[in-house]
Amino acid sequence: MQLAFIVNPVAGGGRARRLWPEVEQHLRAHRVAWERFETEGPGHAVELARQAAQAGYSAVVAVGGDGTLNEVVNGVGFSGVAVGLIPLGTGVDFPRTAGVPNSPKEALDVVLAGRVTHIDVGIVNGRLFCNVAGTGFDAQVAARVNETGKKQGGALPYVKAIFETLFTYENAPLRITLDGVSHEVRSLLMAVGNGRFLAGGMMICPHADLRDGQFDVVIAGDIGKIGTILTLPRVFNGSHLKHPKISYHRARQVVVEGPSHLRIQADGELVGNLPATFELRPGALPMLLP
Repeated sequence: MQLAFIVNPVAGGGRARRLWPEVEQHLRAHRVAWERFETEGPGHAVELARQAAQAGYSAVVAVGGDGTLNEVVNGVGFSGVAVGLIPLGTGVDFPRTAGVPNSPKEALDVVLAGRVTHIDVGIVNGRLFCNVAGTGFDAQVAARVNETGKKQGGALPYVKAIFETLFTYENAPLRITLDGVSHEVRSLLMAVGNGRFLAGGMMICPHADLRDGQFDVVIAGDIGKIGTILTLPRVFNGSHLKHPKISYHRARQVVVEGPSHLRIQADGELVGNLPATFELRPGALPMLLP
């Protein structure tokens, strides 16, 4: 096995840089060929991962958060090279669904075990995503988090951004077509889930499965500011689906039309504006998972 580690040194407010020596020490205790590549800014992991896949590495391992993983997945693409993950970033939402341990050493053990699982992957605006994408309020929150930085890990940067966004965000009319069936709704947000969690542990799509060949789609209707505040705690345990203005669907293709100023996020990264088409590629991404 020959491994390429793509390290985002600023992930998790520098957590990836601080803990890499622990990962490296554990690596040196095993007889495995590996090389480390460090990112220098946004988008760099895409290029590094693409080069690693073309160079013939057995697997490309993202060392960072969900954003780093997203870039690595986009760099590897559909090359057939496996992707691994050492979760050391602000957003560690994908690992929650995938069962990847938080401990760097335990996560590395998963990589070294070499067990390949083929998971579904989504595409929106030419961008791959393996966790959750969407538009509306959640994309605006993602934009604010990316603009203000992610020095603190977990949900705190996202919760802060939620309340900052809440006072200025206005719900918007959307036309959402799920496998050919259209819904028109004034919406707070729409989430397209391959994974279950976003924003540092919010279980937006509680029934999502990485290998079921379907997106789980959550549409939050015209919920006001007070209603959003009251519903927010329920998202952490998935009970928000009981809200009368929230609907839950499953589909393989999701087409969204609406105001062109609305942004789209994919795994917390901004990937353009509406309109958008979200498509699923079942089992298209080989990953090193427990």
